[in-house]
Amino acid sequence: MEFAVALERMIAAPRAKVFRAWLDPELLARWMGPDGHSVVVATVDERVGGAHVVELIGPDGGHHSFTSVIEELVPDERLVLTFKFHPESAETLLTLTFADAVDGGTLLRLSHERVTGDGLTGQNVNEGWSQTLAKLQTLIEGGDE
Repeated sequence: MEFAVALERMIAAPRAKVFRAWLDPELLARWMGPDGHSVVVATVDERVGGAHVVELIGPDGGHHSFTSVIEELVPDERLVLTFKFHPESAETLLTLTFADAVDGGTLLRLSHERVTGDGLTGQNVNEGWSQTLAKLQTLIEGGDE
């Protein structure tokens, strides 16, 4: 069965800063992944067709990787990736949009579509992205990036 996850998060920072956090490997390494996961490698070839790869170690010590290709890149507005939860998994579609919020912050919208199988459920993918976005928000709003 195929499912989609859609999340929104208000982040008290300009769009450019939130957008960069998805493409700067040093920043990605500090927040990407659900709770208990640590990034060991983050690489980004920042162009349409470029690779976007994050390798993590989970709380059980297991290695995981998110391998993606950048399909759309509109600075400070939109990022679309064909996203795989691991190299052999089915290709999914991750769309991120960045909009100005009325208070001067950023409204980040995340849509993850075409997610199937591999032990994934709407609930665990939603939970994983919710935890990951919370880490992004803490990093950016904490001002220590």
